[in-house]
Amino acid sequence: MSSALYAAGAAIDQAHEDDIWNSCWVPGKHRLLTAGSDEVTKIWDAQNGECVGQLKDGDYAITSVDVNRQGTRALTSSMDNTLRVWDIGTRKSLNDAKPLLSINAGPINAWKSRFVSRKGDGDDVPADLIASSTDSGTVKLWSLEDGSMIRELNTSRPNFMYALAVSPDGTKIACAGVGSHVYVFDTEAGMLLCTFSGHSDNVRSVSFSADSSLLVTASDDKQIQLHDVRHGSPVTTLLGHHGWVLTAEMHPSGAYIASGSVDTKVKIWDMAQRACVETHSQHSQAVWSVAWQRSSDDVPITRPMLASVGEDCSVHLYDPLLA
Repeated sequence: MSSALYAAGAAIDQAHEDDIWNSCWVPGKHRLLTAGSDEVTKIWDAQNGECVGQLKDGDYAITSVDVNRQGTRALTSSMDNTLRVWDIGTRKSLNDAKPLLSINAGPINAWKSRFVSRKGDGDDVPADLIASSTDSGTVKLWSLEDGSMIRELNTSRPNFMYALAVSPDGTKIACAGVGSHVYVFDTEAGMLLCTFSGHSDNVRSVSFSADSSLLVTASDDKQIQLHDVRHGSPVTTLLGHHGWVLTAEMHPSGAYIASGSVDTKVKIWDMAQRACVETHSQHSQAVWSVAWQRSSDDVPITRPMLASVGEDCSVHLYDPLLA
């Protein structure tokens, strides 16, 4: 019998006043950001379950949250079509913070957003950008310096793109949404690198592996799929959820995938076995987001915690059991 990988840890009930749609760790720290339909982003200390800060600038649901790899800036998208960048690294108090930068992206042009951090090898695209997905089959790239639009990536299909991911090395951007296709672009050239069409229904989540070579996708067809973006080829399909799979993310080591579904379950999949090895049933309603704790450039996280959030307004943390 195999040993358990993760144990249910702290639970924060009624962490928000309404559905929680997003979660993201501050790299190298035990801090977790969560956000959703109650219009506020909260920052939690994962070691004691206390809320240590709140970010709010408007009265619209927050559809996306991200943290840069330095752990100094947060990025939110909301239903007022605004992208907001926040200082979470230098302020002593996070409760009265105002955005460092606000970008009016236009109607439904900021559903999901991600930081794009690149080396910037002398090309005409700035090293630090923001990517945002739209309802018209495009991804817009914005300057992190002044909020101007730099480039638009076009899938050639006018579908709502409500899933977005940037590879850790900043060279690739993946998007998906209404329809079964997943698109991967070259950030610098703005060209479509490959398209995956293995799903049979809407794609809810896309996420890169830590080495930027693999892409995990989750879909309403109840499947999780793994793709090789270097060669544009499918790797495997994981089956086990009994409802739409809303979120899936690969462990920093590449050994596991965590997923969440409308079936209320959080599952952990072993990539060597290509099978589910653990199911957690802490949530009472749909699980909208799972997130593994991340390393920063200076602080490695060798045994990452796992977080999940959902429609039941709760945050659940899972502690690693194996070295």
